[in-house]
Amino acid sequence: MPMLKPEISLILPVYQNETTLRRALDSVFSQKTAIPYELVAAIDPCKDKSLDILKEYQAKHPENFVILAPETRLGNAKCRQLAVEKARGEYVAFLDADDKLHPDFFEKMYAAITKNKADLVSCAFYVVKGQKKERHFVYPFRRSAVLNRKGGLNAYFSDAALRGFMWAKLYRRSLFFEAPTIALPHLSDMFEDQSLNTALLAHCHKVVLLRSPLTYYYKNIPTSLSSVKRQDRAMCHLRVFALQRYYFEQTQDQEGLKAWKKHISRADESFRYDCHVDKRNGASKVSLKEVKALWHVITDLKKPLPAEGALADWLKAAYVTDVSRDRD
Repeated sequence: MPMLKPEISLILPVYQNETTLRRALDSVFSQKTAIPYELVAAIDPCKDKSLDILKEYQAKHPENFVILAPETRLGNAKCRQLAVEKARGEYVAFLDADDKLHPDFFEKMYAAITKNKADLVSCAFYVVKGQKKERHFVYPFRRSAVLNRKGGLNAYFSDAALRGFMWAKLYRRSLFFEAPTIALPHLSDMFEDQSLNTALLAHCHKVVLLRSPLTYYYKNIPTSLSSVKRQDRAMCHLRVFALQRYYFEQTQDQEGLKAWKKHISRADESFRYDCHVDKRNGASKVSLKEVKALWHVITDLKKPLPAEGALADWLKAAYVTDVSRDRD
């Protein structure tokens, strides 16, 4: 029998993760806490043994382990959305299947969000490198703070202590249903975490930052999405930057738009890095010139975003206004 009411729902999207999945699952079920929680694993159809591993662990923990297995490929973003809708916890956290949690993750994150009556808590993390011998490094840009809405937005767009990924955070679950949100339209789109967090941060009245590293981020996985060589990274990131501006303009959020504009120089730094990576991976001079020209269009706030064309169509497809999903 499942527990009556978990406080935390840990959401685990899974796709082709058999080599790292046990490590992730072990880190969840070895949490040092008495807080009621559930694990909601959403697995896309895959050819490896990931589903078998999930079922093996579910048999050991039937009271708080839910497996969602859609028949058709949804992609990470939509699997995550499905899991949020099915989750029963007051709060939700996320874990990539090639990472792991610190044993104190639930306890410290829950204490911070409940004590401060916050909408979101974000912690520091370890970066794990090395194939034969793991090396752990604490991510250097970390701080302790309790921020209001304006402070949270500025911390987010400065991209230092509050990063764009979904993991290393604990959210008030109702955030996902209170306002228009964002879901990228295609399976091949990158930076879906950054897009969704923009919408969620826009509706956080209080954000807590913790200096404690409570998640392990593995950068030694050659098959992870961040390790795949692509030539369109700059375009993918550019569309997300445009989507952030589009979201604030559509919701008439002047404070959010102001925070986004204030940190354009940080976004420009990321964009230049993306162009460098694309060039290194073989992107043509013509394609890089085109994407740089479009970047200047997006960051020119004296002119509106393009109303027609491929970018306009993508923005409209990505911007989700339906917030009527079942949250019970």
